[in-house]
Amino acid sequence: MGYRRAVKSAPIPTNEEKRLARLYSYNILDTLDENEYDQIALLVSQICKTPMANISFVDHDRQWFKAVVGLEDRETSRDIAFCGHTILGDGIFTVEDALQDERFFDNPLVTKNPKIRFYAGMPLITPDGYRLGALCVIDEKPRKLTSAQQKTLEVLSQHIVALLELRRRNRELEKLSDLKTKLLAIIGHDLRSPLAVLSSTVSLLEDGNLSESDTKGVITELGETLKSTVSLVDNLVSWATRNFYAVDAAREERIDLSELGKKLTRRFTSEAQHKGNTIITRLEGLPRLEADQDIVEFILRNLLANANKFTENGEITISGFLDEKHLVLQVADTGIGMTPEKVARLFDWESRSHAKGTRGEKGSGLALLLSQDMAGRMGAALEVTSELGVGTTFTLRFGV
Repeated sequence: MGYRRAVKSAPIPTNEEKRLARLYSYNILDTLDENEYDQIALLVSQICKTPMANISFVDHDRQWFKAVVGLEDRETSRDIAFCGHTILGDGIFTVEDALQDERFFDNPLVTKNPKIRFYAGMPLITPDGYRLGALCVIDEKPRKLTSAQQKTLEVLSQHIVALLELRRRNRELEKLSDLKTKLLAIIGHDLRSPLAVLSSTVSLLEDGNLSESDTKGVITELGETLKSTVSLVDNLVSWATRNFYAVDAAREERIDLSELGKKLTRRFTSEAQHKGNTIITRLEGLPRLEADQDIVEFILRNLLANANKFTENGEITISGFLDEKHLVLQVADTGIGMTPEKVARLFDWESRSHAKGTRGEKGSGLALLLSQDMAGRMGAALEVTSELGVGTTFTLRFGV
């Protein structure tokens, strides 16, 4: 409604950051009208015999109405919102006469349209206890609700939350359907090829017609194929498991990045030395990162493997720094780099391509796609810059 408030705002809930995160997880804000919500607003208005009713969600600096009866506007500033008070408790919040209430007598929603005198709101409480908004009834004259009308507000608010949960579950099913499609594509495209190589290689060895030197070469090729296939399967299992069993959100831990850097360095030192590469770690002095350590380690492990694949007799650096409000981790190499065209389609599921490393190492580009997907799941962004013949830098930015 665009008014600037002249009264005290409702206090901000102590769990505000997590409350907003839960609200955003439903993807309900600014959605189109839906009959199920409209019917609830109309029903509660009729039962409570009020000319106005709404279903509101309290955002960072506004309250937005999913459904309204008797109101023109679809949002107001949060600092004058009655619902800002409603979400502070678990029961019905009632203002019987706003003009006689020191919190609201000079509120623009009272002194101007819609001229609220009576308000009653029941908070919309999620199964895990977050209050997202309210189911409200409003009148232009003072009044009270009967116990039956109060019970109606309570029951219908629970029904709204059930609709939200159903909405979230449907989105999860869509994600899982997309996951199934991607898994089938990966199995058909990325696993079929190395399995065919393994089968043909075994057949060559069984024939016994290869010379000793040829046999040695075939065995070496077999080992490389097995290694890349195991890595692919490990990444695929880790990614699929996260998608199937951690749909809501990644778990948060306080990660010691310096220790994680040392662990990863120990893990990759032998592989790096095999190609004449040096791993440099610069993660000291950083604050602990609140994130899912398994996911962070998964991403950095794949970025290091990728850097080593495309670098020879060079340097691979893991570093971190604070960039305004972001914590940034980078894996940079002095390898062969990529063209702008290659960079542009690096994270495209449809146009990814196989690229061999400096020693012919095979790969499908899948690990980077899985890493980007996992980064997004914990609210981070994975970016890349590269210059052909100079090297590549992958940037993992948290808090975006």
